[in-house]
Amino acid sequence: MQKEILESLKDVGSGPIGWGPFYLKGEEEKNNDEENKEEEEALSKARESHLVVAALIATVIFAAAFTLPGGYKSDRGTAILAKKAVFIVFVIADAMSMVLSIFAVFIHFLISLIKGMRMEKYKVIDEDTTWKLFAYATFFTMIGMGTMIIAFVTGTYAVLEPSLGLVMSTCLLGLSFFFLVYLVFWFIYKDVKDKTS
Repeated sequence: MQKEILESLKDVGSGPIGWGPFYLKGEEEKNNDEENKEEEEALSKARESHLVVAALIATVIFAAAFTLPGGYKSDRGTAILAKKAVFIVFVIADAMSMVLSIFAVFIHFLISLIKGMRMEKYKVIDEDTTWKLFAYATFFTMIGMGTMIIAFVTGTYAVLEPSLGLVMSTCLLGLSFFFLVYLVFWFIYKDVKDKTS
């Protein structure tokens, strides 16, 4: 009897008034709601951790910009190593990392604004747009991490240039980040390929 009633109420919302107070959710729609809540919670947790990472990168890079490698000339306040090519690369990588991480923070702020104003619920912005924004923020955070490593390596090189052994070991250790990232993505790709085969 209950199934028949639910079946007869499914088309109630198709009228000019909409669903109103008469709409009862079936089991299938309850399961979809539970799945949507789980996805929403997973996205929220991921956004929180990404936001922390992006803000941490921005904080570290901001501090590095004002405590320049090599220090300042006391008479004019300009950087001592300003003419060196490796120092110029440091400044550019530092600026890129700062901009990308702050932009990732901005995107997460925008996603929070979209969720807070319930723009998805009222179909002003669809859920795919939120996921795309999240993917962009993740991409910018990852690029920000890479440029932060480049800033670290070039800053270390600029300061420790006279000590070649120490410079080489520090640069190799710093640049191993990119190799490790490649390995992680390779393992993920291999795992996905094995499971789909």
